[in-house]
Amino acid sequence: MYVTSLPGNAEFDFIVAGAGPAGCVLANRLSAGGRHTVLLIEAGRRGDSLNLRIPLLVARVLNDDRYTWQYLTEPQAHLDNQPQRWVRGRVIGGSGSINGNVFVRGDPREYDGWRDQGCEGWGYSDLLPYFRRLEDYPEGDRAVRGRGGPIRCTNLEGFDPLSDAFVAACREAGHTQLKDYNDGGYEGAYYLQYSTREGWRSSAAAEYLRPVESRANLTVLANAPVTRVELDGRRATGVTVRLGTAEVRVRARGEVVLSAGPLASPHLLELSGVGNGEVLRRQGVVVRHNLPGVGENLRDHPSVRLAFECARPTTINDVLRSPWLRMKEGLRWLTRGKGLLAISSATAQVVWRSDGEARRPDLAMLFQLLSGKDRYARTPRDGLDPHPGFTLNLKILQPRSVGSLHIRSLDPLVQAAMDPRYLSHEADARLFVGGMRFARRLAEMPALRPLVVRETRPGPGARDDASLVDYMRETVQTCWHMVGTCRMGVDPQAVVDPALKVRGLDALRVVDSSIFPTIPSSNTNIPTIAAAEKGADLILAAARGARA
Repeated sequence: MYVTSLPGNAEFDFIVAGAGPAGCVLANRLSAGGRHTVLLIEAGRRGDSLNLRIPLLVARVLNDDRYTWQYLTEPQAHLDNQPQRWVRGRVIGGSGSINGNVFVRGDPREYDGWRDQGCEGWGYSDLLPYFRRLEDYPEGDRAVRGRGGPIRCTNLEGFDPLSDAFVAACREAGHTQLKDYNDGGYEGAYYLQYSTREGWRSSAAAEYLRPVESRANLTVLANAPVTRVELDGRRATGVTVRLGTAEVRVRARGEVVLSAGPLASPHLLELSGVGNGEVLRRQGVVVRHNLPGVGENLRDHPSVRLAFECARPTTINDVLRSPWLRMKEGLRWLTRGKGLLAISSATAQVVWRSDGEARRPDLAMLFQLLSGKDRYARTPRDGLDPHPGFTLNLKILQPRSVGSLHIRSLDPLVQAAMDPRYLSHEADARLFVGGMRFARRLAEMPALRPLVVRETRPGPGARDDASLVDYMRETVQTCWHMVGTCRMGVDPQAVVDPALKVRGLDALRVVDSSIFPTIPSSNTNIPTIAAAEKGADLILAAARGARA
């Protein structure tokens, strides 16, 4: 049940701080059966806007600070010293309620790399049962794809002629077309799968939390930032929550679980005195537990976009500028749950190796049915192009540039200093140059060339490597795939162990994408949900052991 306040003596078996995708999963699984009382706390508001439920309408909330946290990174030394804008979900469901809906597990070899680094139980074969548990994809191979799980998976094959042309161009360029890129294969060209159900967003908030929010043993508190974890020696005993101008302590009989995401979970640890002692002391924080890896290992997929004017007026650009086309697409969605309203913008992708020396795919390119001045240009007012357009959106799957995130104020509502250090490793810039040249070659393929009027970004003036690097440094933006700031591992720099327990402390875990040692070569929503499913099993198994 939802509440707006808590008594000062409130106690729960489990306290989950953060109601993003992982938090919603944990709230469901930990409260199942009625044995344990669970408190789920979210700093943002309830996600009751229709714009959060219809995929394309996310364009209306990306720039709205009522529903999103509008962060700015530190100035980026390799991006003309400009800060980057990062947007995260400020609602129940977190960034899973404002993301691009792409349903993707990622490259199995990435998870096997986690296992090989010492994270026992986190290889692809270990995670496969959780991937299957979370999904509902009846069309897939029963041996590797799930049926009846909470998150519905929808295939976009045959979505529209422009996407067909892109996939055909990838085949013409020598790339294999995959029928199901989530069946253990990943390298090749394919139509995307979406986390949607009959045209609605199929998110963790909608599918895990909403069906169980009336459980008597589940309490959900929104608009309530957690300001610190309470520690008694080495044991987490609860949290302090800010409600209006008051602070309320809530006790945990069992465990405190941080699921606030890769930007907030390490920040909350540092506010609680857990982290690199030197960093904490500089900000006046009393060090309760020295853990130098907190806030390190910040990783993200950087993105470079090539935009084209399209020869057909059937793109999202055209729909958003035409009342008639908006009405037509609205009726298509209302009657069939299909059409442009049922997607966020992307429809297809190709994943490939930059050269013959690459041991696995290291580049990906999304095909998006819109074009504009940047990633946030999703409406005409925000910079959507006035002509039909599409975008080829490049990302590096295993970026070598790694950053950090650390506290910069004792005020818990002041954002941390976030420094991804984009393009600080020269290998990333080289990969992008090769990827941009491949994108241009793809646009010249027979299947796609008739749809291209002209390249608008970077445009014909950028031909040599130096010009492409200049364009890159001006335009690189996030893919919103930040991970890694509470890294899982067995070495001294690891923040949590493979059971997701904060190293050196009791009754405190982190369960969200901050625990990922590396990025899962994909969007992060589905891997985060799978990790939360596994995390819930670990927590419940420990609770059973404590009772035995």
